[in-house]
Amino acid sequence: MNTNVTEYVDSHLWGLFVLQGLAAVLFGVFALFFPGLELASLVLLFAVYVSVVGVVELVHGFRDLGKSGSWWFSLVVGMVMVGAGVYLVREPAIELSAFLVLVGAVVLAKGVADLYVAGFFTRDSDHRWLWVVAGVVGVVAGVMLWRYPVADGLDFVWVLGLYALVVGSVGLAQAVRARE
Repeated sequence: MNTNVTEYVDSHLWGLFVLQGLAAVLFGVFALFFPGLELASLVLLFAVYVSVVGVVELVHGFRDLGKSGSWWFSLVVGMVMVGAGVYLVREPAIELSAFLVLVGAVVLAKGVADLYVAGFFTRDSDHRWLWVVAGVVGVVAGVMLWRYPVADGLDFVWVLGLYALVVGSVGLAQAVRARE
């Protein structure tokens, strides 16, 4: 089995990973530069972000079904992300505490997933450090969001916005490197 980063970020699907990175960066910009957004707006923006991530992972998983070792992982991550996005779209009036816990869990899970990719699907790649950076940032942000969910609404928005900017930038770099 080929264990380089192009196994996970396929050069044929690099455009979808660019879309995923752009969605994260845009969400981060809105969270950081418009911190006064109402909760319902923030919920819907986050729902769009996780839905885009989920759809990209599902397309990746279905495309590689049985061809590589990562197809099942992409399908699981995609289903969790799309499920979270659909739930948030259907429940935009979610209570703040429930939203904070859900966001913390999603960010933590995505960080663990990125570390899993770094550990098992990019062993011989010079791109591995990008996955490690995304994973560590996700785990740290997820723990912070989960551990202190209602410490201060502005702190939550800043942590989430910075997480999205870093992970989106790393995702864009991964897509560009896969294209090369």
